[in-house]
Amino acid sequence: MRVAVSEARPIAREIVVYGRTEPERDVVLRAETYGRVVEVVAEKGAHVTAGDVVLRLDRREREAMVAQAEALVAQRELEYRAATRLGERGFQAETNVAGAAAALAAARAELRAREVALANTSVEAPFDGVLADRMVEVGDYVDEGDELGHLVQVDPFLATGEIVETDRRRIGLGMPVAVELADGQRHEGRLSYVDSVAEEATRTFRIEATIANTRGRIPAGMSATLRLHFAETRAHRVSASLLTLNEDHRLGVKTVDADDVVRFVPVDIVRADAEAVWLAGLPPRCRLIVVGQGFVHDGERVAPSEVPTGADLLAEGGV
Repeated sequence: MRVAVSEARPIAREIVVYGRTEPERDVVLRAETYGRVVEVVAEKGAHVTAGDVVLRLDRREREAMVAQAEALVAQRELEYRAATRLGERGFQAETNVAGAAAALAAARAELRAREVALANTSVEAPFDGVLADRMVEVGDYVDEGDELGHLVQVDPFLATGEIVETDRRRIGLGMPVAVELADGQRHEGRLSYVDSVAEEATRTFRIEATIANTRGRIPAGMSATLRLHFAETRAHRVSASLLTLNEDHRLGVKTVDADDVVRFVPVDIVRADAEAVWLAGLPPRCRLIVVGQGFVHDGERVAPSEVPTGADLLAEGGV
């Protein structure tokens, strides 16, 4: 069995998450009333502002219904005034006056409903975005609830991913996130959401970072690398092959103390790359078992041989 002396070095701590880009808001525009499409204002791919009309339905039937309701309201107002005057003179029962008041209120409610239906013949964008798709053309007849278009918010955008259970406690809303996209774009954002319920199959938590997309250059669904940075810490850079699990399934490494007794030490991975892992939780200077760790146990006294000082711990392999 061989051991090597490792000394902690300063490193900028970070969590790296692989995910993708998503729009912050993404909705399907649906018809709120029935009618025939008479005008398409925004074409597929057009940028629209909140309140812009996307398309219009035929208004003629709705306008006639509003006029009819207005006439009924006028009639009910006359009936109510007449019933009130007669009631004041004692020639009308209170129930009749109340009935006239109720009929007037119902007529006004019907008028309001028909005015809303008329307004709904103009389909407007609920927020700034891009009309990613349009499902209807001029002449199509739509019913209430039918899909009309697909609106995607362009700015801001989201970079999303999944973090493991052990990393969730280290992060907090508002912390800076560096985002690199598959096409080389780099953006700085802030952590805006951390899921409070783990995904059942993977036991990971969804996170979202909000990034600016003022020029609309970020497409949805592109691969993204999210880097969450922390304050500098000191850690040991070693081969990932030195990592092992104890009986409680805790991740750690095996060391040898000053009395040549094997000690399992739980560790925390600060950073990882293709060559090595950076470990926190170890003493600033420690003797790591680099060969033969699979043949010794925690608490066992050993007679290790020392790897020369300065040896590259990445070149050795734990067994």
